[in-house]
Amino acid sequence: MTCILAATDLSIRSDRAVQRALRLGRVLNLPCHIISVIDDDLPSDLLATRKAEVAARLMRFVDSASAPGQDVTFDVIAGDVHAAVQAEAEARDAALLVLGLHRSRPLLDLIRETTMVRIVRATQRPVLLVRNPADHDYARVLAPVCFSPSCASALLAVRAIAPRAELRSFHAVPIPFSGLTGDGPGSAMARELCAEATAERDRWQASFDQRPDPINIEIISGYLSEIMARLTVDRPDLIAVGAHTRSGFVPNVLGSFVTDLIVTPPCDVLVARA
Repeated sequence: MTCILAATDLSIRSDRAVQRALRLGRVLNLPCHIISVIDDDLPSDLLATRKAEVAARLMRFVDSASAPGQDVTFDVIAGDVHAAVQAEAEARDAALLVLGLHRSRPLLDLIRETTMVRIVRATQRPVLLVRNPADHDYARVLAPVCFSPSCASALLAVRAIAPRAELRSFHAVPIPFSGLTGDGPGSAMARELCAEATAERDRWQASFDQRPDPINIEIISGYLSEIMARLTVDRPDLIAVGAHTRSGFVPNVLGSFVTDLIVTPPCDVLVARA
């Protein structure tokens, strides 16, 4: 892994992504490469002019936002945003891909994927979606897990990019038909299901977390959406999740929970794959 890659369209949303990438570059001691992708469906003279204008703006921003002596490069690429970002991440063996929020288009977002969702779905690299200003290191991280390889990757990635943050990780154990049976969080069924989940957690965590201070993963009875709503009241800086990958003919489909986080993130979101 050679660098942190950030993509920008020169909007304020993307400015935050570049600033976070530069900050993480200093934390991880990795070089940063910043790209801006412009439409290539233009006459050659207009395309050349546009590339020069974007390069000049990008150079001024990088110079103002980076630390003295920091290893930062940038490039302006003509082409499709989704394909260009994906190709650049692979070509540079990026350790992390950093993106800003997509522009809200309520109607279009209902009927087609956003660029951010397409990129996250296609890449095998960890993707950091930046929503908040990058004026501080991450202090509070929330990480729901489902005992998958991608969730393990998410926890390891969080330890790398936020080594001093307070990390709260949990696994949600839904109680089936609780409204009909009356089996709430303290019921015998809930205790039995949580005990099974605890044993599964211990086996899963032992397979990847060998540090003397293993991550504390809480087992909480309830549905994921309800628990997330309760825990996000503490206003985490970052939510880290594993991408849900299905096998068979659709290997890169994201789960609805991850997709919703990408489209409407309450804070910065890290998505990792196995």
